[in-house]
Amino acid sequence: MSDKPMHNAMRNKSIRVFKLIFSIILIFGISLCLYVFNQYQRIENDQLTRINDSHAQRLAFASERLSSVIEEVDDMIKKISTSPQVDLFTQTASLRNRTALENMFYFIVKNENVYSQVRYIDNAGIELIRVNNKQNNIERVPSSELENKSKRPYFLYAQQLKQGEIGTWPVDVEIENGQLTKPIKTSLRIMTPVYNQHQRQGYIVVNLSVSNVLKAIEAMQSDSFITRIIDENGNILASDNPSEELGHFFTTSEQQSITNSFSALWQQILSTDYGRLTTEDTTYSYTELGLSDVYAPLGKYILITTPTSSAFVTEQKNNLLTIASLLLLLLLGVCGYIFKLFNSHENSEMNQQIMGAAFNGVAGVIITDQHFKLIKTNKEFARVSGFTQHELIGESLDKLNIQFTQAEMTTIRHHLRQGNWQGEVIGQDKQDNPYALMARIQVLRNNLGAIKKYVITFTDITQRKQLEETLRNQSESDPLTNVWNRRKFDYELNNLSVYTKRYPNYHACLGIIDIDYFKKINDNFGHDVGDNALKNLADFLSSQCRETDIIARIGGEEFAILMPHTSLDQAEAVLSRIKNNIDSSTLMPFTVSAGISRVQDDATLAYKHADIAMYKAKKAGRNQVKRYDSSAATPTKQRATLSVVNAHC
Repeated sequence: MSDKPMHNAMRNKSIRVFKLIFSIILIFGISLCLYVFNQYQRIENDQLTRINDSHAQRLAFASERLSSVIEEVDDMIKKISTSPQVDLFTQTASLRNRTALENMFYFIVKNENVYSQVRYIDNAGIELIRVNNKQNNIERVPSSELENKSKRPYFLYAQQLKQGEIGTWPVDVEIENGQLTKPIKTSLRIMTPVYNQHQRQGYIVVNLSVSNVLKAIEAMQSDSFITRIIDENGNILASDNPSEELGHFFTTSEQQSITNSFSALWQQILSTDYGRLTTEDTTYSYTELGLSDVYAPLGKYILITTPTSSAFVTEQKNNLLTIASLLLLLLLGVCGYIFKLFNSHENSEMNQQIMGAAFNGVAGVIITDQHFKLIKTNKEFARVSGFTQHELIGESLDKLNIQFTQAEMTTIRHHLRQGNWQGEVIGQDKQDNPYALMARIQVLRNNLGAIKKYVITFTDITQRKQLEETLRNQSESDPLTNVWNRRKFDYELNNLSVYTKRYPNYHACLGIIDIDYFKKINDNFGHDVGDNALKNLADFLSSQCRETDIIARIGGEEFAILMPHTSLDQAEAVLSRIKNNIDSSTLMPFTVSAGISRVQDDATLAYKHADIAMYKAKKAGRNQVKRYDSSAATPTKQRATLSVVNAHC
């Protein structure tokens, strides 16, 4: 009987131990589940971020590359129609002249894979010369195989074109001798009339392969990415998946168009020019191509598609579940050890928490008390901040020059009351050099729940931020002249326009400067000399303008200057000085014409006014500066003026 009280006491103690261990297991089990859930969400969010960044880069590259391809095509057909080979052939259709023109077509098709055909057709619609590109096999078509195209709709349309005018025919399948070409492919036909001594002699017709254009504008080929070019009706003109192409030419099935097979996506495309749609298994990104009216038939939108998930993400998730299972098993094995630590001194427990926080954190560590005064740091923090631990012990975080606003501090304190905070930190080191950190602040509490310490762990992302800034500047700079590009110019012009709208008494001006007879420089001396002329002009403008002025190259030989805090008279004086210095410079053996307008609440109108003034200077004899006169002419007269100027520039 004497053993029974002892047995009951031991039994009660065992029950208490069991309850304690069970509580510990339960708490750690719940924490582990929350950790796994958060990590699982992080993996998915990181994947979406990677996809979004990749899509944005590809769309930007594709749009820029397509614009470049279109400019090259436009320039090429103009050069062909006015080339000496064409002039000689139209004067005398001898075998020698025909061979010379055919050789020129051959090398154009060989060097530019986007062309599937280049042809010369006479006024009667008879093909006289044709060079084909069939799956990179370049062939000169014999005279016996040339065709009569006089009844084809695109030829009838070409007859309506005026001298120097370029026209396009909607994307269609290619047909030779009444049969579809093999393999079947779609092309955009581009045409322009050929004149000799003011008499129309025939037509240059170029077939632009939509599929090859798609290949030319893609950053890189990838099995996970599918890129499509879509017209305004949702029809797929070109795709990395060939089975999707051309469906609307041969079937009435609704599945051949994204308007029904991806109706939700199509509705979003119609509502916004640029966007992204993510479904459970697929991510779609699109943008409107914004091509000119002439080349608009090449496509309305470009669409990029990738799987939302990937083998890498699936592997990460599986690894996470495996680690969680192992940790749970490990937890069961160490419960006895945890129970022993439960009754240890509070400082010992706190040290274990600090060690755990440092172990599970990133390389840099800062430990503070509840008032954010530093207690301990590590070597990585000393490397980033330039301060030693001895210099900082007992000091407030304010000494680290961390740039937080009062609102940001309020948000951080709110999160810390919930448990922790994570975000980017910008500061300056001991030598006033900026740094950027990805930081996490963890709260350590005692058994009563009171805050004892803060553990701040971080990784140094300074180089990544600097790289992002460099890439941003590169995306907004002109690579040839190192001044801002059109994209940056439009952004700054819009900002300045908004500012002038908000403050009516604020003065700002826009000047447009164009090199006179720049085409002659390229034609007579070569593009290298032309490029040097552009560089010299850009350097000169930068040296002559204020730091607050925005200088941008907005066209081939066209530059713009945004001048804040400047009246129209002041702007005219500045551009006149620049024009005169250029005229007297030996480094820049050319003259410029310039137009000036006020920047008001309409950015587009300000640009048009400056452009009109510049062309007015051209018409007046060049090497002049003109300001826009709002009372000069009606819009109809302005358009007539521009037409005359364009014909002589």
